[in-house]
Amino acid sequence: MKIELAALGIGDGIWEVVATTRSREGVFNAAPIGLKCIGRDLSVSLFHPSKTLKNTLETGRIGVNILHDPLVFVEAATGDLDTSYFTKFENFPVIRDAEVWIIFEAELLEKGDAYRFDLSPLASKRFFNVPHPVNRGFNAVIEALILATRYLVVAESERKDLLSDIEHYERIVRKCGGDRDKEAMRTLRKHLKTLQS
Repeated sequence: MKIELAALGIGDGIWEVVATTRSREGVFNAAPIGLKCIGRDLSVSLFHPSKTLKNTLETGRIGVNILHDPLVFVEAATGDLDTSYFTKFENFPVIRDAEVWIIFEAELLEKGDAYRFDLSPLASKRFFNVPHPVNRGFNAVIEALILATRYLVVAESERKDLLSDIEHYERIVRKCGGDRDKEAMRTLRKHLKTLQS
């Protein structure tokens, strides 16, 4: 299947998206990941242990969902998304309110600290008509979320700096973000408190 990446809002670089997968038993999962695009080549790196990696290895499929709802990113990273967030295409999960979803065949290229997969599109759907301008609040939520996902894997001596960086992004959310961005940041804060206790 040929897809026009530019028409889906994807250019060269690493794009933060929500991946959707299903287990061999049919259980849906969602998690934020980075989609790497160089020219027409798309790839993802997944880390062990994660449901996303396990499911992708089991089924050879991964969905990429492009959306601008910071709460979906945070809830997907900090727990299991409620089933109401999902819909299905040919029994494969995609995010119901995604602006674009693409289902890929995922071919394992290399194993190590990260498992890197080459992606070949199987199906896609575009729902948006108007591109989004950049919102610093949304971007700050994503940056804070990336840092928060590293909280348990960094050395304890580095956690203070990591939390300080998250506070920096939280100030940007308070200044520039909309209601959904602020709600996402509050949800992320609650999650961080549970990690710290």
